[in-house]
Amino acid sequence: MILTKTETQYLIEELTRHLSAQRDGGNKNLICRCPYCGKEGKFGIYIGKESQRKRQFMSHCFSCGRSNQTLGRLLEDIGRMDLAVTQTIDLEAELNPELLFPLEQDDEIDDSLGIVELPDFYRRTFSHPYLKNRGFSMDDYEYFPVGTTKGLNRRFDDYVIFPVIDEGDTVGYVARHIWSKDEIDSYNRKAKIRGEYQIRRFNNSTQNDFIKLLYNYDAVIEDETDTVIIVEGIFDVVALTRKLELYDSREIAVVATFGKKISNVQIYKLQSKGVKTVVLGYDGDAVEAIKQTASELASYFDVLIADIADPTKDWQDLTRAEIFEIFAHRLKTPLEYKLTKIQQR
Repeated sequence: MILTKTETQYLIEELTRHLSAQRDGGNKNLICRCPYCGKEGKFGIYIGKESQRKRQFMSHCFSCGRSNQTLGRLLEDIGRMDLAVTQTIDLEAELNPELLFPLEQDDEIDDSLGIVELPDFYRRTFSHPYLKNRGFSMDDYEYFPVGTTKGLNRRFDDYVIFPVIDEGDTVGYVARHIWSKDEIDSYNRKAKIRGEYQIRRFNNSTQNDFIKLLYNYDAVIEDETDTVIIVEGIFDVVALTRKLELYDSREIAVVATFGKKISNVQIYKLQSKGVKTVVLGYDGDAVEAIKQTASELASYFDVLIADIADPTKDWQDLTRAEIFEIFAHRLKTPLEYKLTKIQQR
């Protein structure tokens, strides 16, 4: 049964009171004394957003191991069947258009993800010469987990590894070689002649398709984050968050699509959290990709385009003053952006 937000909030409040529970730091679980074994602080009830792996009100004790997969079983075991929700007809509810125009099988959104293990010997780092050269600050290390394998995993020697987090789970990782693109290309040309191993600029996870992932997705708070800035890559997310001081913002977040296009799954993931406005912030040289992506987004959100005047620069290259100038004076609607680019030809 699908619960309304009002019903969900009421159940959370009643369970909190009845079990003398407290929310955890991530605001995704109620923590209390186990009703089965009596151990304090060992019983958790999940109250976060539902996903393929987690359902609201499923519960587990980390002492005795007792688990419940359904709300009904939990209420029965704690003697609160009076809280069981009976499904009724909501006469004021909007008609679901899918009842009139059902989706074809090929149009269904599959946003299921599996949990991914980070490379062997991965350890988080809070200082790295390559990241320092990319402008990383202490706040960046705190908000954007990154690590290395400390030379203990040959496959990932000379890589920095960024976990991709979705609803608290690691669902992928991006491993970026610490050499520049020019250095890698130069080495690979010589290695090819010698018949030696060539370096990959990126050595990413393969278990989940990246068209289902958004970097920094958990910074988008359901029904609180109104505006999301969409960029291409991880370093763009970090740079914009730092320069716009968005670390603790609940209203605005920056996410990356891992390239110059957006998928239906990524659009759905933003919709599901109640995002209203998106600002498309792809690099200034991606004019046609920006036009295409803006057109795809316009059916679901209010769309603005952050027009970077210099096509040779990205968010990492721009100063804080230049970025504020773009957001103050160079945000354009898709139509304004198209007209501007026509005039510049």
